[in-house]
Amino acid sequence: MSKPKEYSWMTKNLLMTYTFIALVILTAVTAALWSVVITPSGWNLGLTLAINALIAVGIAVGIDALFYKITADSPLNFISAAVFGLIVADCYVLGIPVMNTGELLPLEAPGSFIYIALISLIGIVVFKKLVGLSGRKYVNPAAAAKLIVMIPFISTLLLAIDHTKDSLLGVPSLSGAIGMDIAPVGTNGVVGFGNYVVGCFANPSAAIPTVTTNNLLQTMFLEKFHGWPGGASTIAVLIVGIGFFIVARRYVKWRITVAFLLTSAIMALLFAVALGDTDLYLRLMFTLFIGSSIFLAFFMATDPATTPLTYTGQIIFGVVLAILTVLMETYLQFFGASFVALVIMNLTSPTLDKIGKLKPFTESKEPKLPRAKSFAPEKVKEVQCIRCGACMRMCCHRLSPILIKQAFDKMDVDKLQKLHADYCTGCGHCTFVCPARIDLRKSVLQSKGMLRQQAS
Repeated sequence: MSKPKEYSWMTKNLLMTYTFIALVILTAVTAALWSVVITPSGWNLGLTLAINALIAVGIAVGIDALFYKITADSPLNFISAAVFGLIVADCYVLGIPVMNTGELLPLEAPGSFIYIALISLIGIVVFKKLVGLSGRKYVNPAAAAKLIVMIPFISTLLLAIDHTKDSLLGVPSLSGAIGMDIAPVGTNGVVGFGNYVVGCFANPSAAIPTVTTNNLLQTMFLEKFHGWPGGASTIAVLIVGIGFFIVARRYVKWRITVAFLLTSAIMALLFAVALGDTDLYLRLMFTLFIGSSIFLAFFMATDPATTPLTYTGQIIFGVVLAILTVLMETYLQFFGASFVALVIMNLTSPTLDKIGKLKPFTESKEPKLPRAKSFAPEKVKEVQCIRCGACMRMCCHRLSPILIKQAFDKMDVDKLQKLHADYCTGCGHCTFVCPARIDLRKSVLQSKGMLRQQAS
């Protein structure tokens, strides 16, 4: 019997399991919060979310199993499929704002069930399975599928109808000065934006509360009853998201989240000053803690498969993602703009991968390795790279093992030379930390041998 092998304790399945647990917690919290609301169609809002989640997860897991049965090169990955399904359910707008004047897609049951099913089907088949056959996913599957479904409504989508029609609350335009109080008719911008926020996101089954700083804080931090379910409770996202980042810090691209939130905050403050807001913190809180931004920042923008490998690339990704999101929110009144911005930025990841690569050196520098765990050989199964970038940080010579493997697979000698594959001394740290259990050490040493043969 072969001896057990030591690897880092983190595996791809374990990382997906932690993500799944985090999303289940957020979904359950929102379902509990929203269970007190009955929508105009007679459906319980919390039950609607629960059914949405079951539909999305069921379709994703079912399609994953179907592809496993009918194709030879599609691995069975129930946890990854379930994570996708929960993200679809948590980024689909639900709830009925008090000042609702029209809707783009169904915001309540039973109409939402059809769209959830459609988004899940397109996402898992097209963006996870078919695109994945190329060896790499280029866009976040949930965000891309949602955008595809919304294409027929694109003209309305980019000029959100509920956010531009006149109402007793005024026109909630972020491109003008905003404040807490009710706006007089004809005001440029919205002096009463605080009224709009509380009126839109408060419990629709109760009377609209008086707009105070405490009510605004409660709405934005504790319980939003309209918007992305995943971001209904900002405090829950922060607790669950930060906890997840601490546990999986070597493998989660938390720098994107930090860059996104910091840039969003800076832009909100700049707009507040430039446009003459009467309450500086109002725009800041709305920009940071609207459900679409806070949920995306932690659980969609950090998708390892569709984001940059390098730290510098991740920071640029987060910064530009925030800029695009805030600009669309401000000038298009599209308050769920973050998922469109995410798809745009996903397409830049191949370019951003080239920025900030570590400079290789010949001397050896030992990194601090994560905790080791013994695995029986039959339990060690290689899966597709998740692009976490851990191997690039653990190399003694600051090489890029996953990029070297990809170049070796293509027999690209010129690229192998540029990546300095010949510097490798075979320490094996790259294989040790890889959650996908790819034998990177073997590929890099083979690349080194190829370069020596070319030189002789």
